[in-house]
Amino acid sequence: MSKRRIKRPKDQEERYKKLIDSEEFGIFSTYKDIFMAAGTIGFMEQKRTKFTSSAEGIPWSVFTLETDETIIDAIALTQTGDIAILSDDPETFDKKIQIFEEYAAGGFEILFKLLTDNPKLALTSFFDFILSMDNEVNDKDRNLKGIADMLSF
Repeated sequence: MSKRRIKRPKDQEERYKKLIDSEEFGIFSTYKDIFMAAGTIGFMEQKRTKFTSSAEGIPWSVFTLETDETIIDAIALTQTGDIAILSDDPETFDKKIQIFEEYAAGGFEILFKLLTDNPKLALTSFFDFILSMDNEVNDKDRNLKGIADMLSF
């Protein structure tokens, strides 16, 4: 699994570059950071986008077990409702990653618009958006506490 590369839509490549370019926004340091933020936003906003053409993948080895994989697992578990999604077999691993890749593709559109609508206030807009999501969360399917409750069996 360590040789696995995480996919993202090819048509988002140039916009990914803008979000790590210190001359542009400089908010994110890596594609992985953008991907994780976009996936979480996509899940919270229930925007999941399938895609067929991929840009160069992000190496799985840059993701961390304690944070990144935990978020990916929690979202896959919430999406499927099946504890078997947490299995380490390659087919199940690919399925849970695909779920998050699709949420990241959908969430990236929201994230990019948020950050580019007013570039001078991009960081402030991002933080305000994150804080506003906490206020919007009201049902178990979108509640991070609900995810934590599902994981504590």
